[in-house]
Amino acid sequence: MNTVFLYVVNLLSETIMTVLTSLQHNWLVLAITIITAAAMKTYVNTDKLSKLLMKRSNVSIFASVLIGAFTPFCACGTTAVLIGMLTTTLPWGPIMAFLTSSPLMSPDGFILMSGVVSVRFAIGLTLASLAIGLLSGFATHIIEKKTTFLNNQTRYSDKTPAAAACACSAAPSPACSCSTPLAQSNIHPASCGTDYACKLNSIGVVFHEHEAMYCCGIENEFSFSDFLRKFKLRELGRELVNLGLKQILLYFSIFVAVGFLINHFVPASIVSGLFGNNSIFAVPLASVIGLPLYVTTESAAPIIQTMIASGSSEGAMMAFIITGSATSAWVIAGLSTFLKKRAIALYVAFILAGGILSGYIYNLCTMLF
Repeated sequence: MNTVFLYVVNLLSETIMTVLTSLQHNWLVLAITIITAAAMKTYVNTDKLSKLLMKRSNVSIFASVLIGAFTPFCACGTTAVLIGMLTTTLPWGPIMAFLTSSPLMSPDGFILMSGVVSVRFAIGLTLASLAIGLLSGFATHIIEKKTTFLNNQTRYSDKTPAAAACACSAAPSPACSCSTPLAQSNIHPASCGTDYACKLNSIGVVFHEHEAMYCCGIENEFSFSDFLRKFKLRELGRELVNLGLKQILLYFSIFVAVGFLINHFVPASIVSGLFGNNSIFAVPLASVIGLPLYVTTESAAPIIQTMIASGSSEGAMMAFIITGSATSAWVIAGLSTFLKKRAIALYVAFILAGGILSGYIYNLCTMLF
């Protein structure tokens, strides 16, 4: 009994030391990743991105892929944009392109993959996410155009254009007018012109310390709280804690521990035999294993590093992170709330096929170059 207890204590202490050592070695990459993710989560407006995609329908597949691959949307951010796209007349091509490319790569994910695994792997994953998004988008466009497979595949009764945003020229009330004079002494009339004010989607009345600032009216005093509000520093601080510490840092530490335990209990010969370059089934096996798992690009970096060091091929790990990031049980459960079975099945098929093809192509490229 004492032997077992000592073994567990030693294993736990070694695991903790491995996590701490990894954090010490990767603190700079983690810090840059967390700051980048929190800043983009705070300052990137999902509503504006959704409207941009709807306006540019002729180039929406390309725009959807670029926005999906280079913005750090979490599940909520992706859902917000996706719902906006589904409730309009936007075709299925851009919707599928955004849906397949969004979970695979982000700026913070690229930074962490580059620092923990390798720059080559990060570039390969980025190219794979772009290719999967474009191919799935254009394939879905053809399916929608030539067949009825995607008819009635949303859980909305109809796809009607979203209501127009509040505009200065068509407002029913003074809340969105920039020229209506106000009699209240504590509210200043607009003075910066309609060109600036009409660029705002929804002005309303901004309340600060029980005094209203109307449209572009300016208070006499500019307080520190105004500074915090203007640059969204409170929101940024919350995202640094909620997204950075509670998610990225936490999941990174967990996967470092998981990687250490895999390395401790699973012999390198088994890893190499199942996922090595000599195994023709390594890539599809890794893809299937990743399907139900909940992993992200940021959190999975340490376990990918461990698996590669144990003899796994990089292509197999490429396939694993693609399917794991996009098709976990949580993701599918979320999608099922506003997509129906055929649309979800098509999405999973694109991700699985994309992961397998990306893994084989990546392995081929590493052998050739």
